[in-house]
Amino acid sequence: MHEYWSSVAEHHTCRLNCVCMVSFISSLNNIQPPYNLTMTDIVKYFCTNTAGILTAFYSSSSGPSYIGAYSGCGKPTTNRIVGGQNTVPGEFPWQLSLRKQGMHICGSSLIDSQWAISAAHCFARPIFLSDYKVNLGAYQLSVPSGIFVDVAAVYIHPTFRGPSSSGDIALIKLANPVPFTDYIIPVCIPTPNVFFPNGMNCVVTGWGTISQQVSLPYPRTLQKVQVPIIGRAPCDQMYHIDNPSLSASQSIILWDMICAGYKTGKKDSCQGDSGGPLVCHWNGSWLLAGIVSWGFGCALPNRPGVYTSVTTYSTWIKAYIPSLQLTQAQIPVPYNRG
Repeated sequence: MHEYWSSVAEHHTCRLNCVCMVSFISSLNNIQPPYNLTMTDIVKYFCTNTAGILTAFYSSSSGPSYIGAYSGCGKPTTNRIVGGQNTVPGEFPWQLSLRKQGMHICGSSLIDSQWAISAAHCFARPIFLSDYKVNLGAYQLSVPSGIFVDVAAVYIHPTFRGPSSSGDIALIKLANPVPFTDYIIPVCIPTPNVFFPNGMNCVVTGWGTISQQVSLPYPRTLQKVQVPIIGRAPCDQMYHIDNPSLSASQSIILWDMICAGYKTGKKDSCQGDSGGPLVCHWNGSWLLAGIVSWGFGCALPNRPGVYTSVTTYSTWIKAYIPSLQLTQAQIPVPYNRG
């Protein structure tokens, strides 16, 4: 080790029971109590634990420099009240850009150091893994930022049959674990019994079109829209309005879907947002409630956005990622802002 790095390492080894290993990144994101942290001379990282908040640094000739803190899923280090459309860097650090042959095709959400989640319809069959990468820590698509990671595997839910069908969910295994920073933090996956009540204000994010056939202008800054949850039954009723092709007994909002938006339209996800997150804030954390799935047009009256319900598939997700800690939440009905 370098002389400076050695002194830093010895200090933190004594204080935090750190262990020098070749791969810091693969260990930092899988820390288990009693916090046997890891560092490496190759990339000159070290870490601290203060009141349960894990902070990563890297050493340089001028001393250690801060690169980020991780206090748990769904807790960005940048806090901002949802209002306007532009986000700020690090506001939704789980948001990923799914790229196919270099082009942004869908949104996605980081849920673990080596796993992301998106919509099944984002992947054309057959799937050639070499075509895909994920961009983590991205903010403006026209200004390259963050890191790009290859895709090692894609798992499509077996019930998926095509657009607007059930099972529109896909797990993406990254080629290698990623470090958590201020701009790369996973979102929380709720337990199967979590219920997001009608009227709860949530947020959908993405780089999609800002209205039907109107592209997001340069520099293509990540957008956010606050939308209330709409229950399946009232959402289904809305989709029957002015829709003679649907019989009164025909249900279009299926058992594994939820809706969010306004009866009057005007605010919604749109093309290019597919696969991205619908997140709801509760008790200090952001929970992934839905995955952008489908809709008729963009922000039209009586046509709210339709999302794959994540709680429906929490058990399926856990089967692929046994180490994933699901998040319990008891959100009261009727909903009061928490």
